[in-house]
Amino acid sequence: MTPSAGRIIVVPDQASPVVLYAAKELQYFLGEISGTKPIIAKESKSDGKSAFVIGPCKRSVDVQKSLKGLREDGVLIKSVGNDIVLLGQNDRGQLYSVYVLLEKFMGVEFLARDCTVIPKRSKIVLSEIDYAYSPPFMYRETLYWDSFPKEIATRQRLNGPYAKVGADVGGKIQIFPYVHSSAKLVPPSKYYAEHPEYFSLIGGKRTNQTVHGQLCLTNPDVLKIATAEVMKWIKENPDVPIFDVSQNDGNGACECDKCMAVVKEEGSQHGPIMRFVNAIADEVAKKYPDKWIETLAYAYSTKPGSITLPHKNVIIRLCHAGCFFHGFEQCGLGANFANYINEWSKQTDRIFIWHYATNFAHYIAPNQNLNGLAKDIKYYASHKVNGLMIQGDYESPGGELAELRQYLSARLMWDPSLDPMEIRREFCQGYYGAASADVLTYLALMDKTAADPTRHAFAAWDPKTTMPDTVLADGLKLIERARKRSLTPEQAGRVDRLFLPMWYMQLTYPDAYGFDVSKAPAVVKEFRRVVKASGITRIREGGDIETWLKEMETKYP
Repeated sequence: MTPSAGRIIVVPDQASPVVLYAAKELQYFLGEISGTKPIIAKESKSDGKSAFVIGPCKRSVDVQKSLKGLREDGVLIKSVGNDIVLLGQNDRGQLYSVYVLLEKFMGVEFLARDCTVIPKRSKIVLSEIDYAYSPPFMYRETLYWDSFPKEIATRQRLNGPYAKVGADVGGKIQIFPYVHSSAKLVPPSKYYAEHPEYFSLIGGKRTNQTVHGQLCLTNPDVLKIATAEVMKWIKENPDVPIFDVSQNDGNGACECDKCMAVVKEEGSQHGPIMRFVNAIADEVAKKYPDKWIETLAYAYSTKPGSITLPHKNVIIRLCHAGCFFHGFEQCGLGANFANYINEWSKQTDRIFIWHYATNFAHYIAPNQNLNGLAKDIKYYASHKVNGLMIQGDYESPGGELAELRQYLSARLMWDPSLDPMEIRREFCQGYYGAASADVLTYLALMDKTAADPTRHAFAAWDPKTTMPDTVLADGLKLIERARKRSLTPEQAGRVDRLFLPMWYMQLTYPDAYGFDVSKAPAVVKEFRRVVKASGITRIREGGDIETWLKEMETKYP
């Protein structure tokens, strides 16, 4: 055992901003754990005292050799004599080594933006540590509103473009533009009037639509214009490593003879896309060998072509298509998607996934996808996927179980070998306190509903079809029981949010749930109170919750 009380934190004499930030984070949490803040000292002033050594310096020189075996964002934590050395494969890994030490070896839990569990100890004692780890996903992102701020993004090791992080914490994976870039590459507003042939032919007519309308990817002028635009983007954004060349949202693939000939030859609508993207990627590689080109496999283009493979500097971002409840591998609705992952993984080692995890038409409604989500993340990790984004209700805090789903996703993206049920348990105990047993029972009730092989969910479904009235009634009883436990004000507010999905279903579908509408005004009033306290602003994608509340107040005067 290595006693740690009274240790100092040693940093290099010329410490980088990331190392200094990491040292301050460790100092803060050690102080919270033990009640005593260790000092931060430069190596030359440390006098050889036992220390937490952060960053590359003389005291860690022998350990630094082990960094060569780590991948992107990897961490290295090792006991060396009386020191504990913390290093990272890159700047982010250097900071993450502190959070892994706190989480894995000291029991700190970074549950949510509004909840970090810090165990209290009179004396910190650590066993000998020899730990090296690289996450399987080099790109990890959860599109939840409360995952974007710097503090929680770094502590949960989320490094996607939406994270509000800078160089002082190791930066992030930047992508420009985010996706659906065809309309930016060749804007219809600029070219359509004189060159309609640049745009997709649909039903015998060219279209200028940027949703359900695409480019004619076999037109050489389109390739020339798009290539020049990508080169311009790279010049204007020199620090961005990944540039997106992808189809617009929706469908609308070009049906001209040349495009359809490629589709027939490749056996896939992705054929014209892949040839177009590869051509741009080749030109980029000549001048910018360190840059990547990302493209979507989405909607009509998820199946890979049989001839043209992604070039070495191309990333495929495959978009999720499968049942939320059962996981795509276990459910017939996702059979094709599992096949597409397997097919893409034979063609390239560079696959990102865009995974949907919310009901886009009903952010607040019950979404029984916790088991399915965990299964899917584990599947990705075992099938050569090296980047993953989980899209939730990104426009507002407080969607249905947003905090738990964010934590579950972040933990499994970092380490897919973890037990999802254990993650759930630790979250509920820390987040809901004395109400955790009731909440866990409630979640098990939701799991049982989702396990029904006849119930499926994807993207924007009617929640009435997946939420039985008996389950809603039982769920309400469990949450009402949880609310009566001895809770802190913060925990009580979190339990209050659990009522929202039940109330939403009663107010939206009163007949389906035998709702006594005479109680509706009081429920709407409580709904408004909880929404305001939680800062929730969206009821659905693009839908303002205040508008919905006013509709309910009109419906139930």
